[in-house]
Amino acid sequence: MNITGKYLKAWRVEDKGSFKIIDLGDSDKNQDGTYKNFTWFRCLFVSKAAQLQINEKDTVEIINGKITMEKYQDKWNPKIVVFDAAVVASTAPANNGSFNDSDIPF
Repeated sequence: MNITGKYLKAWRVEDKGSFKIIDLGDSDKNQDGTYKNFTWFRCLFVSKAAQLQINEKDTVEIINGKITMEKYQDKWNPKIVVFDAAVVASTAPANNGSFNDSDIPF
């Protein structure tokens, strides 16, 4: 199943060098206007997505990804694999290239 175009919240990020493992938060809107929230655990970010700087609480747009089924100990579990993504809202402090005297370490 294709998950392209989804916006998800990064809750936990493990950088493994050539790939990342990220817990992603998702939600569905109920008919009464409330939301049902859930987490996709241990999503695999590979290829271009693995090269992104993703911090906890960043919002990520999936540009190219899919849900597959993975067999583990005779049970089938969903697994998200992300090939390309974009960080659309980052929690990292902005660096506008300027600094003040308090930035100097001496």
